[in-house]
Amino acid sequence: MYPVLTALLFLLLTQPPPVLQGPPAPTPDEIRHRLLELVNEERAAAGAGPLHLREPLNRVAQQNAEEARDNEGAMYDEKSIPRIQDRLRQAGYEAHGWHQAFVAGKENPDALVAWIKRENPDAYKLLTDPDYHELGIGISDLKGTPLYDFFLAWRESESFARQTVGLSDLAKARTDMLARVNAERAKAGRPPLKLDPRLNEAAQKHAEDMLLRSYYNHFSPEKTSPQDRVRKAGYAPHIVAENIARGPFAVDEAMDNWMQSREHRGNILHPAFRDLGVGIAVGRNSVGLTVLWVQDFGAP
Repeated sequence: MYPVLTALLFLLLTQPPPVLQGPPAPTPDEIRHRLLELVNEERAAAGAGPLHLREPLNRVAQQNAEEARDNEGAMYDEKSIPRIQDRLRQAGYEAHGWHQAFVAGKENPDALVAWIKRENPDAYKLLTDPDYHELGIGISDLKGTPLYDFFLAWRESESFARQTVGLSDLAKARTDMLARVNAERAKAGRPPLKLDPRLNEAAQKHAEDMLLRSYYNHFSPEKTSPQDRVRKAGYAPHIVAENIARGPFAVDEAMDNWMQSREHRGNILHPAFRDLGVGIAVGRNSVGLTVLWVQDFGAP
């Protein structure tokens, strides 16, 4: 028994002393979420809404941060724009606009955000900009120093929704269009028009059909004409004309464009017309997010 006990005692005595380990280092995702909490505290104090981490933007920001690391600090120039736009497309994020800020030198998220607030006003202004709502954070290093890329972006759909919010009330948009048309006709000494529900119906259906089937023409794919459409809506015309437009986000923008075109302006100011119909379709088709406008003019 003694040799066995002696051997066991020797084994125990020769083991190295236990190493006291601290808490595990935070993961990159834990760092991202802590940075998000801190940035959103600053945004709340500034009266801005919170940012939301988005995985596609995290991927883009991570690629940007690693590229800066590999290029030894060459973080951004105009040649980077196509690469970043391509990364956004590959990540499935349709961005209307984006901005980024690289920050290096602080390992602790609390210390990093405090330093940005105190020493880097440009980055702080970006992080608290109320126009942005989505964020990605890339984490790498620059010659051994932690490097962060804060990448903020607007989705194309978000920007589009902001720009077209004034068209959500179709009745008001039609009233605004009628007022602008009649203002132009008054300047030209023409009698005012009135909105006709049948022409509204014809114009609206044509706008929605162009959006749904991704075409842009006075004639449908089946060769249906403006005259055909207004007759189908129950309007018996003596004379009919139509203006269409694609892209403008507001009544005045659409009218300004039409008034700069001789043919479109001629329809708006034609002295024989008495009635107006307005159609507006807002949404996505094969050309992307867009607005399609239709004016149908008539005299019974």
